[in-house]
This record gives sequence, C-alpha cells and structure tokens, in this order.
Amino acid sequence: MKTNGFSIKVLTDPSSVSVLLGEVVQAADSDRDALGFFSRSVYADFCRKGQLFVALASGSTGEFYAGHLLFDLRFPKAHVRQIYVPKTHRGRSIGQTLLNAMKHMLTEWQFISIHARVAEDLRDANMFWEAQGFYAQRVAVGGASRNRMIVVRAHELDSPQLFASSGISAADPLGLDIAGGVAKPLYLLDLNVLFDLGPRRPRHELAMSVFRAERLQACALAVSSEVVTELKRTAREGKTDPMLSFAGTLPKFATPPDEEWARLSPMLASLVFPERHASDSLSDNDRSDLMHLATAIHHGLPGFITSDGRILDRSPELRQRFGVDAISPELFQVEPDHTASSVVHEAHGADLIEMQVASAGDTVAIRRLLTALGIDTATQISEWAATDTGSSACIRHVARLNGVVAGYLVLPAKIRGLEIRAYAAVAESPKDAHEIAQSLLRHVLSIVKPGEIGRVRLSCPARQASLREVAATFGYVASPSTPNDLQKIVAKGRLTERSWTSGREALATVGKIGLPQDPPPFRHVDQQISVLRPDGQKVLVPMFKLESLLAPMLLCLPGREGVMVPIRKQFEEHLLADSPQDSFLPRGKAQLAPLRHYLSDKKTLRNFSRGDLMFFYESVKNKGAGAVIAVGRVLQAYLRDESGMQASDLAPSVLDRSQLSSIGVSKTKTITVFDNVLRLPRPVPLHELKSIRCGEAHQLISSQRLSSEQVQAILDKGL
Repeated sequence: MKTNGFSIKVLTDPSSVSVLLGEVVQAADSDRDALGFFSRSVYADFCRKGQLFVALASGSTGEFYAGHLLFDLRFPKAHVRQIYVPKTHRGRSIGQTLLNAMKHMLTEWQFISIHARVAEDLRDANMFWEAQGFYAQRVAVGGASRNRMIVVRAHELDSPQLFASSGISAADPLGLDIAGGVAKPLYLLDLNVLFDLGPRRPRHELAMSVFRAERLQACALAVSSEVVTELKRTAREGKTDPMLSFAGTLPKFATPPDEEWARLSPMLASLVFPERHASDSLSDNDRSDLMHLATAIHHGLPGFITSDGRILDRSPELRQRFGVDAISPELFQVEPDHTASSVVHEAHGADLIEMQVASAGDTVAIRRLLTALGIDTATQISEWAATDTGSSACIRHVARLNGVVAGYLVLPAKIRGLEIRAYAAVAESPKDAHEIAQSLLRHVLSIVKPGEIGRVRLSCPARQASLREVAATFGYVASPSTPNDLQKIVAKGRLTERSWTSGREALATVGKIGLPQDPPPFRHVDQQISVLRPDGQKVLVPMFKLESLLAPMLLCLPGREGVMVPIRKQFEEHLLADSPQDSFLPRGKAQLAPLRHYLSDKKTLRNFSRGDLMFFYESVKNKGAGAVIAVGRVLQAYLRDESGMQASDLAPSVLDRSQLSSIGVSKTKTITVFDNVLRLPRPVPLHELKSIRCGEAHQLISSQRLSSEQVQAILDKGL
C-alpha cells in the first residue's frame, strides 16, 4: 500500500518481525498511558507465536518502523492487546492496514470475532475503533490504579465464502445449507381448516396454530381454486359468505387440467375412498376433497393441511406414491417437551441465570431487548413472536440474569419432522453474556433426546458477537445463504461398529449426509472421513472436526484408545450434564459450557492425548454408582500451578481453590479439557470392569490408559 509518498507493507512472519522488536518496545513504552506496560519478553513471546504484526514503511530515506499490532488468539475469537502508530505517521491508514491484515488472516482461519478494550476517556481511540467496525458491546470497570471505565468493543468477521467450483464451502463443509434450505414449505389448505377458524368450532385453536405458524415464517399457506367453487356451491342464495371473502386473500392454485384430473382421480379415489369408489357412490364433497389433493400433486406442493381423518390415514401412501404430505393441524402446535420447567444456572460470582417460559409480563422487556439489538417492530411481531403470549404455535423462553430478562428464545412448532427452528437474542452488556448465550443454546440442544439426531437452524440479530462465539463452540456453522442464520446437526449418540448401520441411516434421513458404508478402522484422530453431502458431492472431513460438527456425537471406531478417570458423586452431578436425578439447586456453571475441565494430579498428564475417548468412573464413596457412567472426548491437557490458576481454568470444572488439595499434594495440577460428553444408557459396574482388567482398586484411584479392546468392551456393555 502506498500513502503520502511512503510504501507500507505488513510484516507477519516472526523471523521478519523479530528484527524490529526493539523499535516495537520503544514505541509502546512511549505511550504507556494508552497502551499500558508489557515487558520485552511479552513482545518476544507474541512474536514467536505469530501474534505480532509490524507495519514497515519504505521511502526515500529507506525502510523504517511505522506501527504494530499485538493480539491474542483463543478460537473462535481474537483479542487486540495493542495497536500503535507513531504520531508522525498517523492519518495514513496504517492502523487500518494492520487490522485488515489481521481480519484477512482470521477470516481464513474461520474465527468468529475480534475484541478490543479501549479506555472510555480516549476519544480519538474510540473514534478509530468505531470507524473500523468495532461496535461497543459493553462497558467494564478498569484496573483500580487508574480507575478507568473500559469500552469493550467487538467486530464480527465475515464467514469464509471460499467456494470451490464444486460448490463446496469452507464455512459449510457438510452442506447443511443445502440439506435444510432456506425456502419455506408452501402448504395447500383444506376447506375444513378454514371453517375451523370460527371461534365456536371445537378445533378452533388448532386452526389458529396453522395461521400463527405462517406468521412466524414457518410455512406459507395457499388454497385451491376448488375452495372458491365449493364455497359458492354450498352458499345460501342471497347470503354473503365471509369465508369466501377471506379465502380471496390467500394465494390460489388452479385445479389440474381435465386430462390430468382424469388420470389422478381414480387413483386417489381408490386410495382415500376405496368402498365408495368401487360402488361408484362418491359424493360432491368427496370429489372436492380429491380435487384439493390433485391440485397439490399437480403443482408439486409439499403438503396438504386437512382435518379429514380418511385422508390423514392415507398419509404414508400419499407421500410414497405422489410425494405430497397429508398434514394435520395438530402438527402446528408446539411439542409439550419444549415447555420444560425452569432451570437455574450459576454464573459469575453470585449471579444466577434462570431459564423459564416467557409470560405476558415479559413482553415489554422482550421488546426492549430486541429493539436494542436493532430488530424492527414488524420483525419482532412476525418472526420473533414478541407479543405472542399463550400461543400454541411457538414456545417462548426468557433467560433472567438475577431476575432481569437478558436473553430470549423462540421455538416455532416443528412441522412433520422438519428442522428445529430457533430464534435467540442475548443482551451483550452484562458480563455474563456468554453464560446467557450458553443457557439458551443448551435449551435448544435439550430438545434432541439421547440417541436421537436433530437438525437446527438458529437465527440471531445482526450484532450478536457473544451468541455467535458461543455457538461456534457448540459446533454451529454459518449459513452462506442467510447471514444471520447458524446451523448444526445434533447427534446424541455414539457410533460404534455395532451401531454404525443404524446411525448412518439416521444421519442420512435427518441430516441428509452420508457416512461410509462400513466403519473405517481408526488410524488417528485427524484421519479424513469421506462424507456424502446432500448435493451428491463427496468431501473429506477430519474425524476430529466431524465430531465437533455433529457434537456431541463420537465416532468410536475400532482401534481408538481412551482413558478412564475417577470422579466422585458430588462432583459428577455438576460436571456432567443430564443427571438422572433432578435437583432443586442451581446447576453448576460447568454444565453450561460445551468445553469442560477435569483436574487431576500433575503425574496424570501423560495419560491424556488429544482425541482420546474419556470414560468417567463414579466411585462408590458417598453412595456413588461404582460404575463407568459417561464418556466424552479429550481436547487437550496441560499443567498449571495452583498459584497461576485463572478463573478460566476453574470455572469449567466444579472445583474452587479450597478443593485443589483434595486431588494430590503437588501444587501443579493437570487440567484436561473435554467435550461431547454423554451418559451411558447402562452404567458399566465394577465387576464388569474387572473382567476386562481395568477395575482393580489401585487402577481406579487415578486416571488410567485404556486399550482399544477395553474401550470397545466398555462401549458394548454401556450402550
């Protein structure tokens, strides 16, 4: 880049940057009021990690330092620690050039966002960040020495849009956008559903649910021109029929041509009204019903909504022979399982987050939240059901932070097994924003029961860095076709050699993706797995990444090894999700996060390897099960001295500093990060562990390696 007679290039390679390390330190020390103080060793460490960029200017006097950018990376987000341009070089877009280089790199690496902390009183600095697209997310209290307020800013990166000629996207490797699509299904309405809109009809509420679902964008509705014909045929002479006027407001599809009707009519009649068809005694109403079906079939519509039991009874045959679904209005009502009782989670300090069904009294707070996030009134009412108190077409939840609404979740009715549709919004100003987002996404995942597979499409407001960051850790990917949508397949099972065929079929049915015909032997955790996308393209996906995309599924392939760790009953109830026993106490903060921490003695570090299957043995102490109760996946393991333990180390575990001495006398602990944890349907008891030589007393007091044979034996018994 050339500016004012100078040529600017950004150095990113550590070997090139290290040459200018002295100039970087000197420049940063010249403006400690804005940048704070870092020792030279800190800059050297960031340089080695490739997290220090330097702007090098070239002019008539040669090359010289023109600015630097220091940043920290913790997927899926980055933190800018310093950005500096000398006063003599400002106004030349050097800072923007440095940031653009960082944005480009992180976008290719599929990061979600970049964060920066700026002192509130630094007006010029705040104007700079605003101009670079970093919006103010929240305000936090700075260090006690300066007594400053800090503006926390966030910039959401564009999702990778690198499409190969095959149509394969880096942002959507499994082709979920193709599987789910973004087009709403369009259903034809039977006349009986329209009549049920009458307030005194017994099925009035069911019919209302159909039209509420349309307003929530779950589907589109239309009628056949046969509806108008039928209403005119049954109308009383001289009377105005309001239903005829209402039907006129809906889109209409013409009935099929005579030759098409002559072909379809006998086939449909023999299927729906076999006795009357055989005796040639079809009534006018029967022929009208068949005409509705024929219209849907002729125009290739996906479904026909009716309350006629005779047609609904033939739904499987209609789907198989003609490709049209006969759908009951009952399917437009939200499932009872979605209306679970309230759940309370611990957050920072004494903060509590409570997830519960929204009430009429929450309407003002919900609308205030959505308005603050830039959602207009019409969209709040139509898509976000902001005022739909008591609606049977959706279920609305709020997340209360210490009693105040700070998160909102809408779940429209799931029609005919289509994908789970969800709308989520989070107030980003509280320090617990990530925990609030986690509580909403946890609830969405709870809809999918153990052993089942679901496909989720999540819509969120445009400015929702916190929600997007959390969603990335849950395995959501961006929708290339709809910028504000995220999507994922939730597979709550363990694919073993024995369950491979049934699991593969379920993934193909729900997720529209195909795994290999036979389970491949395990080589290593990053081995490439062949996946058939919904568009017929074959892609290779690393096994570790595939498990993350399908989380919490694990591919328990033959040859994969593992580790068994002991855990006490009082700890596992808070660390492992989906406890079989309900509790009236708040759930531990660890249960919110998809990535959790298991702490053990430093000597155990050698037992953990990335990608290991991690089995949890609940000891018999304090009425424990004395059995392996759950399995997850090891992400990483590292050592940390007790004195250096951070909140980020302890929060995803269930321990506090006072309990660290209970896991070994050494002051250094092993922290194992794990995810994808699910309980085994059948705990594997002690005597069965002994039979596979991993259940002796001396083996169960600490972590132990498991051979691939032992892993498969435990899975066979536990699943």
